[in-house]
Amino acid sequence: MANRFKNLAERQLFWKTLFEEKKIAKQLPVLATDHVDGVTYDDLPHYGQVHIVAQSASSLGDNFMSDTFIVTAQLTKRDAVGNETKNTLSTFIKVLPSNAMLRIAAYEARTHHREMDVYQNFFGLLREMHTGQPIPLDVPDVYYSHMEEIVQGGADGSGTCTLLEDLKAEGYRMTDKVEGADYRHCQIALTSLAHYHALTISAVRKWKDPSTGELSKIPQGAKFIVEGTTMYDIGTLQMMQDSSKNVIQFAIDVERPDLVEWITGLVERLPEIVQTDTVESCGPLACILHGDYWNNNMLFKYDDDGKKPIALKMIDFQIVRIGHPLSDVLYFLYTSTRPEIRVRYMKFLLRHYYDTLTADLRLLGISLNYYTWEDFLADYKKRSLMWMFMGCVVLSFVLDKKVLDMLGEMDVEERKKEPKAADEEVVKGASGMSLEAEESMRNMMASQKWSDNKLLTGRLLKLIDEVKALQDS
Repeated sequence: MANRFKNLAERQLFWKTLFEEKKIAKQLPVLATDHVDGVTYDDLPHYGQVHIVAQSASSLGDNFMSDTFIVTAQLTKRDAVGNETKNTLSTFIKVLPSNAMLRIAAYEARTHHREMDVYQNFFGLLREMHTGQPIPLDVPDVYYSHMEEIVQGGADGSGTCTLLEDLKAEGYRMTDKVEGADYRHCQIALTSLAHYHALTISAVRKWKDPSTGELSKIPQGAKFIVEGTTMYDIGTLQMMQDSSKNVIQFAIDVERPDLVEWITGLVERLPEIVQTDTVESCGPLACILHGDYWNNNMLFKYDDDGKKPIALKMIDFQIVRIGHPLSDVLYFLYTSTRPEIRVRYMKFLLRHYYDTLTADLRLLGISLNYYTWEDFLADYKKRSLMWMFMGCVVLSFVLDKKVLDMLGEMDVEERKKEPKAADEEVVKGASGMSLEAEESMRNMMASQKWSDNKLLTGRLLKLIDEVKALQDS
């Protein structure tokens, strides 16, 4: 008994048994608030006495598309002569957001559906395809997942859950999302990202029909990547057009007429700047993106002094999709790094990523067909405009505490509404969310005044000036 849970399959079986027999997912909020000392089950004979404690693992703003919990289970079992063995297991759990508006957005955009497919199917395929390769896939183990579809007048989705390895128990933790990543954190984040991209570039190439260029050989466990769409695939242009008004108003408020003129010109070109990636448009680097690679979606492990990061695990694969690696790279660098790090080390960090990626690809026997470092820099310059706009949106959510207040107010208003009838059709907009949810998000974005926040103002100005200087070079 003492050693059995070192086996991943045994841990998966325990959590599956506990959550299915005791319907734990639906109880998590109550367990974390009203039963802080935990609850005990004596009717799981295979595991003995099971005592579980649930704790909330995040607050609004840490993760917009999920609520999270950590559940610790103490298993006590006695043999026929009274000898006692104990095992302690823990898991990190993601459920649909309790915030009513975010819950609707997450469900309608199918972010949890997608992430479950990633953990339960896609990662297994990647590992199977690259058995024996020294390239790591820096992601947590998955123990169990369940999707409870929301039915008007019926199930509310509270049974939805994904149980993952408890990285905190392994010594991993998040870095400061407000301060931003320093050079060492950036280097490690880009290393893990390059490894992941290399493995997925290999997968894309194996799944692509050389005569048609289409992913016609993709296995069943990965078809969700091409058959389903994400909010980025279908709603990015509209989001950029909506947020561009905030960017222009910000430039006006901080009295930067040069930026007002430049950004206004960019807005007229948004359909050209904002492109939905395809296997063909990404060229030899077509990969499967993480999709939301920022500080809160990665956890670092540190040395014995607790200061130097030495390892990383990537989490929150809710927006995976086909794309160019620079989409993940620039999303991370523009949303999660200290501006002074980019000023001093941008080319070094890009080169580190490129060298790591190409070294991995050589191990996989993959040629980039004469795609060079200079080509990579040209793509960086081209794609920087789109990710500058996206960086502004993400930073406004992360650094402006008023956003959390607005989300709280919208949650109250959403709960006051009459529930929809069971047969009432939900009309969806461009993002995949309902028109009603889209309008709420649009109104929230429009009500923000970015220049009121000193920290946000500094970060936005540095980002916009940086990208403008790049475009002018």
